[in-house]
Amino acid sequence: MRKLPFFLVLTSLLCFAGWLRVATPYSPSQDLPLISITAFEIHAPNVVAGQALAQAARSWTGVTAATYNANSGLLVLSHTLDQSASSLKSRIDILNPHPASIKVFPEPAGAKCPVPASALAVLPGILLGCSAVSLLIAIMLFISNAKRWIMAPLQP
Repeated sequence: MRKLPFFLVLTSLLCFAGWLRVATPYSPSQDLPLISITAFEIHAPNVVAGQALAQAARSWTGVTAATYNANSGLLVLSHTLDQSASSLKSRIDILNPHPASIKVFPEPAGAKCPVPASALAVLPGILLGCSAVSLLIAIMLFISNAKRWIMAPLQP
């Protein structure tokens, strides 16, 4: 019975170490607004016009980045979620002589992670909970048996 509290303390420490390992530290980027990336197929008359359109889009409210690829004819905008793709498309249509269309990429084929992201997100909480519960049980067992364990070696 003496081994159980020590085993529980060891389990608690191991679970706590696991929690420390998977817990993510605070990052200032967590305070930034969420963004979305939208690609538009534009038919710019030349490369300079496409680059000028990307430069103009960088100054729009809610747009965090813009780039134009002359080889694919894509204007890619990184924007906050409060800006919809349709509102950005209407702005592009004002500046570009040809109407733009939103590029829809096919779903990537291939292997996917067999573990759902929601299960991975719960892991730190499980580790911390196991650590706390096993430490609490160990403390309770130690307190309830402390007098017997301390006095036993002293008795003749």
